[in-house]
Amino acid sequence: MGLDPIGYRAWKGQRSEHSRRFLVIADQVMRQKLSSLWLLAVLVLGIMIVHLFSIILLSVTPHVALTEDAMANLYNGTLFYLFTVILVSMVCSDLIAEDVRSRSLTLYMSRALRPENYLVGKALGALAVISIFTLLPPLMMGIAVTGTQTGGDYLASLGVIGRSLLASILLTVFLVPLGLMLSSLTTRKTYAAVGTFMAVFVLQVIAGIFQRYDPNWALLGPENILVYCYNVLFDQALPAGINTALLFAALVVMIVPPSLLVFDRVRRKGVGK
Repeated sequence: MGLDPIGYRAWKGQRSEHSRRFLVIADQVMRQKLSSLWLLAVLVLGIMIVHLFSIILLSVTPHVALTEDAMANLYNGTLFYLFTVILVSMVCSDLIAEDVRSRSLTLYMSRALRPENYLVGKALGALAVISIFTLLPPLMMGIAVTGTQTGGDYLASLGVIGRSLLASILLTVFLVPLGLMLSSLTTRKTYAAVGTFMAVFVLQVIAGIFQRYDPNWALLGPENILVYCYNVLFDQALPAGINTALLFAALVVMIVPPSLLVFDRVRRKGVGK
């Protein structure tokens, strides 16, 4: 009896490059997060409470141009920051924790995928979802206010919009490394979400306690760091005693060490350690 050949036909599609597989991960993160009714509810509620009223009010109120003070007031709002923290906690909580729990992280690393590509994909997906709240509405506000201004200096308004984009990018990127780091330290997404939320506000409370001895202790608080960075971006004066070099150092510390730690955790977990 002869052997039947295996009915195999080569795939004729275009193979994706290994270096671009992080885009597949980012796309999967976006699809998963935007299918969550809870997350969508927070996004819609936050946009309505934080942004919608401001966009309508500033657009219908007579104004000569889009001012730096108007955009600074938006970014300095407590509700804007609070909703951003909630979104980061919800979006980042299970990005790595779930992969560690299900041991799929080892599978990821066995598919010719480097830890940095895995992390870039996860981070890009998270940033894209969070930017729906932190970047798009402020941009719409800037465009709406500029389009309804009575003055003719549109270049100045466009300059404010450019600074607003930088402020939105900073806000979007600022807390994601912390959220990813805490997600990599546990296998429970609830612990990661609560841990991110609590870490941010505990640091803020500690900063409030110690800044009475030296104003620069305020740089322990994540919200303070963001507010002072907004002051720099929108040409507003920093509070008395705040050292600009320490502000930059605090910004780096909030972003770089958590990123390095989560990279090390992913690399170790990827090889089964």
